[in-house]
Amino acid sequence: MGLVNPNDPRAKRTRKYIQKAFTDLLAEMDFEDLSIQDIMDRAELNRATFYNHFQDKYQLLELTMSDAFTEILSTRIPLGTRMQGTELLRHLMLAVCEWQIEMTKQLNARRTLSQAMEDNAKQQLCNVIISCMTHVKDHSVEERRRMEWVATMISWSIYGVVVKWSQSQEEPVEPFIEHVLPFLLSNLRMLDL
Repeated sequence: MGLVNPNDPRAKRTRKYIQKAFTDLLAEMDFEDLSIQDIMDRAELNRATFYNHFQDKYQLLELTMSDAFTEILSTRIPLGTRMQGTELLRHLMLAVCEWQIEMTKQLNARRTLSQAMEDNAKQQLCNVIISCMTHVKDHSVEERRRMEWVATMISWSIYGVVVKWSQSQEEPVEPFIEHVLPFLLSNLRMLDL
């Protein structure tokens, strides 16, 4: 980020204005066609202010998606909550389903944004899964690397199956998750986690 203190309430408010203008514009036009000047005109702020908060529109996109996913995750898995196994996977899948639907709606997600959305969601999921593996710190480097691979496989599996579901949404989210959870859990058991 730029020159401002990111924890200053005024800076937070300005970032929210910029992000709101950004998501509003993405509902109307493609990301590739969107300029920083367009965003700042919509936010009714000067262009220099943008660079005090973000390097470019790609960083704005990444942070906007991360903030949205973090917010949804925090409602599904409140800070300090310990979850494992079925409960953790259920809450992660609910969060990803909600995020996928919301981002697709908000961002008018065209192909230019789908890869950025995917990368962002998979990385955040992987981070949550790793953070829930509290025992990881007590293992060797090789064992930690193995657990990171497992977290990557789980996060990619969750994201992939949710994207497939979101394309048709032929069944409500809860029954969909109940159908998929046993497969994810069986893979976890085979990996001795």
